[in-house]
Amino acid sequence: MNDSIENTNSTSGVPEHPAKVESLLQGETVPGLNFKKAIRRFAGDENAYVHILRTFTINTRKLLAFIDSFGKDDIEEYEIKVHSMRGSCGSICADELADMATELEKAAGKRDWDYIEIYNKKFADGVRTLINDLDVFLVSIDSRAQKMTKEKPDAAALKKLQIACTNYDMDGVDAIMEELAVFSYESDDGLIDWLHENIEMMNFPEIVERISEITV
Repeated sequence: MNDSIENTNSTSGVPEHPAKVESLLQGETVPGLNFKKAIRRFAGDENAYVHILRTFTINTRKLLAFIDSFGKDDIEEYEIKVHSMRGSCGSICADELADMATELEKAAGKRDWDYIEIYNKKFADGVRTLINDLDVFLVSIDSRAQKMTKEKPDAAALKKLQIACTNYDMDGVDAIMEELAVFSYESDDGLIDWLHENIEMMNFPEIVERISEITV
């Protein structure tokens, strides 16, 4: 289901902020994503949803490489991977792909190789198309965001992130990542993308170690 976000202003009786920023998703569509449902799920937090979309494109590419090339001997691992993809597709409200992954997971559990041979390619192609569409969408979002630019991420913010990761303080981690995401960086060597990816996987010890290396 394709669904763009509609503008919902001034009818709730709640005073609007005088400098309200335009919706990130205003007028945007991505085939296969239900934006309205997603924003309800994320309690109206568009930035959080866009962050999850970025993480989806990074992590799902890795799973897709396996889904494209596995064989019968890999059926147990396939069941695990397609279960993960079912969850990730569901989390971004790619409902049709999530449903396809559910059926493939069931087939893997039954060792129904005939079903998998018929429908796996359709599923993989659908996921690949969604990732490609998301790449275009995210470039558009970034170009509209008009972020302020810094040379590199703030060392004090990275230290705070390191402490939050050491304490497994997810609220603190999310707050600091929002702070870092306000800016685009001229020379971060891919650090911010790497942080997003590893926070999603809760690789906190690795994050602590990398921050220690770059903030000495």
